[in-house]
Amino acid sequence: MSNIEIAKILKPQGIKGEVKALPLTNILAVFKKLKTCVIDGDEYQISKLSLRQGFLYIFFSSIQSRNEAERLRNKSIYVDKSILEQEKKEDEFLIDELIGMLLYNEEGEYVGQILDVVNYGSCDIFVIEKEGRKVEAPYVEGVFIAKDGALIVNQKKFDEVCV
Repeated sequence: MSNIEIAKILKPQGIKGEVKALPLTNILAVFKKLKTCVIDGDEYQISKLSLRQGFLYIFFSSIQSRNEAERLRNKSIYVDKSILEQEKKEDEFLIDELIGMLLYNEEGEYVGQILDVVNYGSCDIFVIEKEGRKVEAPYVEGVFIAKDGALIVNQKKFDEVCV
């Protein structure tokens, strides 16, 4: 079993043990089917989960008060990676699938290799090694095209947005 981080608990929410969490995946469909998760190596049963205004609100069966929920502040929520793989669409990627991916343009010419994926708030940014130097490019529509499990680079738009 390979676990992957999907959310970070921010704080308790209310007095009945609910927690507010920040999703760390763009595959939001996973939250509709989620019944259990792992926090600090312990499995937690989810009794209620909702997604509102970009945040998760979660009740765990074993957490009944704000004091109990406080122990989960700043903890990461993990699930089995296979759950995400089942829920992702054909044009969606997990970050660990992207790191190390070789990028080619529409003509089949090598563009570079993804070294890392970072997010400064507005979108994911690919850190790419290109011709011996690191460049950053936002993962936005029109720059990268998902095709057959790979990313194709629109060279013109890529050159415009690379930093």
